[in-house]
Amino acid sequence: MGEYYNWVNVDKREYLCPNNFGYGNKLHESMHKDSLTITALHVLLNDEWKGDRVVWLGDECDGVSHDSDYEIIRCLYGQIKEHHSRDDYFDMICEEYKNVSCLFKSAEKVVRNEVRIYLESLKEENAEYQISNEYGIDVNNPFENMFHKSGRRFKYTVNHTKRVYYSLDETRILEQNNNERKDLDPLPLLMGFGRSTDSGLWLSDIIGVADQPPEGYELLEKIYLDW
Repeated sequence: MGEYYNWVNVDKREYLCPNNFGYGNKLHESMHKDSLTITALHVLLNDEWKGDRVVWLGDECDGVSHDSDYEIIRCLYGQIKEHHSRDDYFDMICEEYKNVSCLFKSAEKVVRNEVRIYLESLKEENAEYQISNEYGIDVNNPFENMFHKSGRRFKYTVNHTKRVYYSLDETRILEQNNNERKDLDPLPLLMGFGRSTDSGLWLSDIIGVADQPPEGYELLEKIYLDW
């Protein structure tokens, strides 16, 4: 089946799921520059997730531990140990974090159907398993405060930790053979952590977005993809 990824905010304990926007959850499946998942992420990075630690996290990592090289992964491990004896970090995220894809109009079709299934499951006394309330809904008003945001792409993706940034209009996005790709956004690879990718070069850094070049930061001339 392959490894599945979500955008995870370890500070807010929230996540974005590409499947809610009609994409697959594998490493490269929502990397297109016009991806609804990435444009939703941009809006969050400019607003509720501003200054938070975010990771493109796979569900088959074997390096979530107390001695990880990455501070964001050590934080995730600490959260696991707060209330769990097991080490299944992805189960913890699915059970305890909130899926905020539901904030976006572009995810409405999928989210409405999943909320309907969840509400129906509550009526089944002998259900095989309890479906998680991943959207944190009030069953008396299940769609309150949902679907009020629209995604958008900001011109610049900014690494505040390294004081660098890139623009899909100005930075060359290159395959390993130097073939240029104008259709892809490299952010999932820069922020990735999982079995099916090397740890991203921006992992644990604070990421933001902007429409104006950040003063005193360096524009990256090129970024290489992993193929």
